[in-house]
Amino acid sequence: MEFLVPLFEVIKCLGGPTSRYLNQHRKLEENVNDLRRKVNDLNIRKQDLELKKEAEIRCRKVVKKEVENWFETVRSTNVEMEKIEMKFRVVSYFSRARLGRFVCRKIEEVERIYQQGSFPEGVAVDGLPATGVTLTTTDLEGQMDVKEQICEYLRGDEVGMIGVCGMGGIGKTTIMKHINNQLLKENQFDAVIWLTVSREFNVVKLQEDLACALDHCLPKNKLEWPTVLMEILERKRYVLILDDVWEKFALLDVGIPEPASHNGSKLVITSRSIE
Repeated sequence: MEFLVPLFEVIKCLGGPTSRYLNQHRKLEENVNDLRRKVNDLNIRKQDLELKKEAEIRCRKVVKKEVENWFETVRSTNVEMEKIEMKFRVVSYFSRARLGRFVCRKIEEVERIYQQGSFPEGVAVDGLPATGVTLTTTDLEGQMDVKEQICEYLRGDEVGMIGVCGMGGIGKTTIMKHINNQLLKENQFDAVIWLTVSREFNVVKLQEDLACALDHCLPKNKLEWPTVLMEILERKRYVLILDDVWEKFALLDVGIPEPASHNGSKLVITSRSIE
């Protein structure tokens, strides 16, 4: 009996670790399936948050650093999951328990990451106010419908370039000045830029005015100006209003990229000619 007591104590001590070892060995496939489900749930939450993130960016908000870090953690988790799948396909009988132990730890980790992705206070914070100049205006008489129609195009994603055409004196510039001021208040764009082109069109002057509006100094070599301006604008979500355009010119010659739906920028041209 003197030997039975110590032996019983040893068996009792080994019972827990041995049981876990056997479970990790026998239930490897079950645990891998559980991990797959949890990683799938994690990616669904990631997709939902990406939609929220895109919506906040369109409203000129700045995504929180903790949210970006969470996205990076999910990306790393997906890479690790691919490695686990590869190991699971070729795991030997004697390595099942070790892989099972790793999978169990990974399940707990994924559950923790999922909970961290709730972000009850939102995924973004307010960004900087839009840069631009508030313009003096006169009353809009009978032009509110036109103004609202243009604003609707500016807020949507379908139209990138808008032409406001008609004979002189009908209120094109007045309408756009009101819209310029409204856009600055709404703060949905990084920059609202107003440039008067006029009849005496000059590419160099337009480039200088654009650089001034962007608060940027141009290099001495004028051949570099289009590239420099293009690079600045492509980093922004902007509305560029070219008022009183009399003749055709190539946007690329100035350094103005054509607005694209992926960046949400807009170009508005007022002109007497529909061409």
